[in-house]
Amino acid sequence: MLRRGGPRPNAFTASSVVRCCSALRAVMEGIQVHGFLGKAGLGRSAHVGAALVDMYGNLGQVADARKVFDEIPERNVVVGNTMVACYVRAGEVAAAQEAFDGMAERDPISWNTLMSGYLRQGDAHVVRELFEDMPDKNVNSWNLMISACSEEGSWADAVGVFNRMRLARFQPDAATMAVLMSACAQLGSLSVAGQVHGYLKKGYIEMNCHVLNSLIDMYAKCGSVSQTHLLFVETHLKDTVSYNVMITALAHHGHGREALQLFNEFAEEGLHPDSVTFLGVLSACAHAGLVHDGKHYFESMRTNYAVEQSPDHYACLVDLYGRAGLIEEAYCLVQTMPMKPHAGVWGALLNACRKHGQVEVGMIAARELITIEPRNPGTYILLANTLAHGHQWDFVETVRQSMRGMGIDKTAGCSWVEVDSVVQKFLMGDFSHPNSDEIYNTLEHLCLQMD
Repeated sequence: MLRRGGPRPNAFTASSVVRCCSALRAVMEGIQVHGFLGKAGLGRSAHVGAALVDMYGNLGQVADARKVFDEIPERNVVVGNTMVACYVRAGEVAAAQEAFDGMAERDPISWNTLMSGYLRQGDAHVVRELFEDMPDKNVNSWNLMISACSEEGSWADAVGVFNRMRLARFQPDAATMAVLMSACAQLGSLSVAGQVHGYLKKGYIEMNCHVLNSLIDMYAKCGSVSQTHLLFVETHLKDTVSYNVMITALAHHGHGREALQLFNEFAEEGLHPDSVTFLGVLSACAHAGLVHDGKHYFESMRTNYAVEQSPDHYACLVDLYGRAGLIEEAYCLVQTMPMKPHAGVWGALLNACRKHGQVEVGMIAARELITIEPRNPGTYILLANTLAHGHQWDFVETVRQSMRGMGIDKTAGCSWVEVDSVVQKFLMGDFSHPNSDEIYNTLEHLCLQMD
C-alpha cells in the first residue's frame, strides 16, 4: 500500500496480512511483508509482533519467531501466549516453560497452552501440578486435567475431576464428554457410564455423531452389549465409525456371527468400510473360529473394497489361524507378508504357540519380538509359558534368569471390579487394601472351588 502511495496501513491491517501469509504457508511472502512492516515502523508493535511470532512458528522457523519476540519492547499477554504456543507447536516444551516463566502476566490460555505441551510429550503429572497451581481456570483447563488423568491411567481420578468441574459450576462441552467417556470406557464401570449418559440426556451437549459414537464405545467397553446395541439401533446418525464400534464390540464379546451379519447390513446401507472395519470383522472371525470366512474377508479387502491390508490385519489373520491351531499356516503367512511384520504379528504367533505347545515356532517368534521390543516383559513371560507348556523347564529358568539379569520385572496384574457403584482396584500381591485378609480368604476359597 505504501509502495503505491495509498493510505498508511495500521496495526490491524498489517497483522491481517501476516496471518494470511501464515495460513497460506507463504514463506517468502511472509519474510517480505515482515521487512516491509519493519520499514513502515509497525513491526515492533505488540499486535503485529504477535502475528509475526505466530507466522514464523507456524512456518517452523522458531529461531526467527524468538528474534521477533525479543525485539518487541512492550510485550503483553497475547505476545507471551503466542511465543509459548510457538515453542509447544515445535515440541520445545522446556523453552515454552522458560517463556511462560518470563511472562509478567498470564491468563488461562497461557496455562492451557503450556499444559497441552506437557501432555503432548507424556508428562501428565506436570499437567496435574500446573492445573492445581492455576489461579483462574476455564473449561479447556478442566478438559486438559481430565486428559492428564486418563493419560496416566488414573481413570477414576478423571471421573473425579469431572465431578469437581461440575461442583465448580463449569459447563462441560463436547470435548469434555469425549475425554470423559474414553476414561469411563477404560474404567469399565457401568454405573459411572450410566451417570455420564444421564448427563448427556439433559441436553447440555449436542448429540452429534461423534458424541453418540463415543457413548456406544463406552458402553461396549464397560461390557454392556445390550445397551450398546440399543443405542446403536436407536440412533439415526450412523456413520462408518458407528458401525466400526458396534462390529468391534460384538466381536470382542464373542458375538462373531452377529458382527459379520452387521457388516453385511453396513455394506447394504451404502457406507464404505475402512481399515478399522476390517480389523473388527477379522477379530469377529477369530473369536468365532470362522477360518474360511476370515480368509475370504481378508482377501476381499483389496479386491472388493480397495482397502490395503496393514500389519494389523495380518496380525488378526495370524490370530485367527492360531486360535484354530493352524500354527504352520500362521507362520507361513508371516513369512510371506509383503511388509515387515511388527510386534503385533509376532506376538499373535507367539501367543498361538503358547496355547498349542509349539515350542519351535514359538522360539522363532520370541526371538523376533525380543529384537523389536527387547525390554517388554510380556514377551519373556509368553516365551516362558510356551516352554513350560512343552515341559522345557531348564529353558524356562534360563528365560527367568535373563529377565533378572536385564532388570526386567513382570508388570503386576491389575483388575478393576465394581462393587456397590464403587470401583475397586486390585493389584497382584497387594496387601494395602483395608479388607485384604477377607479378599485373599475369598480368593483362596474360590480357587479351591475351581480345583
